Amino acid sequence: MARPHRQHETPVPSEPHTAVPIGNEFLTALRLEHGPISRLGHFFLKADNAARDRGISLAFATPEEFSRVNEQNRDSWRPLIPIFDPQTGGFSTDNGFCILGRNQHGTVVATQAARFYPFDQMNFYDAATNLTLYYPDPAAARARGESCLVTAQATRNISGRVVFSGGGWYHPEYRKRFLSCILPRISRAYAFSRWNSDFTVSMMAEGVIKGGMAERCGYTNIDWDVSIRNFSVGDLRLAFVWMDTAQMLEDLETFLGSFDAQVDRPVEQRSA
Repeated sequence: MARPHRQHETPVPSEPHTAVPIGNEFLTALRLEHGPISRLGHFFLKADNAARDRGISLAFATPEEFSRVNEQNRDSWRPLIPIFDPQTGGFSTDNGFCILGRNQHGTVVATQAARFYPFDQMNFYDAATNLTLYYPDPAAARARGESCLVTAQATRNISGRVVFSGGGWYHPEYRKRFLSCILPRISRAYAFSRWNSDFTVSMMAEGVIKGGMAERCGYTNIDWDVSIRNFSVGDLRLAFVWMDTAQMLEDLETFLGSFDAQVDRPVEQRSA
């Protein structure tokens, strides 16, 4: 199992932290504050174009709208875990963001979200097991019998500026368009530029891991397990996946260099 590395151990090139608006529509809402800004800007241009090439128009949404989309699609999407629940989990635009993908009819057919945690006094293991990962007031959650058992050793090494990337859902008719290669990377990159994150993490169900979702999303570090009990989403055995900032930026370089070369020309034209 690969051992996580803190960001300060692997310096990442950074440009001046001047907020820079780029592009149009979805892209105009992006303000890049940290990281190799010009490279990130090129990535967002290409990723947005790749989504549009698959019939999807991206836009930011409020946590409340994100929650409503979840409720409207329960036939193919489990209830949100509290991390992304604005009512019980404290998810807000101050500590996170949501992205919706709409088809040509304006129907939401894809989602992605991210939430920032400043783990200065604890690590991921601590936050998961004492339930502060899930709730602002864990005592109330414990009264409902909810619990989280963590045996993934990597969680003990994840601290600092941590982003939890998740909330991914794709309408059944859109699940073979490789959107899972695009939206999670957008989420990680934008979260990094916004919060200068040390780590991006997520949790995935066993069936999802077996289906190759972690690899499609770009995660190569996988550790078992995180088990949640009596949550609204049900009892689940989850894999803990993670990458540090250096890995995240390297993954974006791979995306830029090899993912769907046929979209390069439209992206370069838009960038120009």
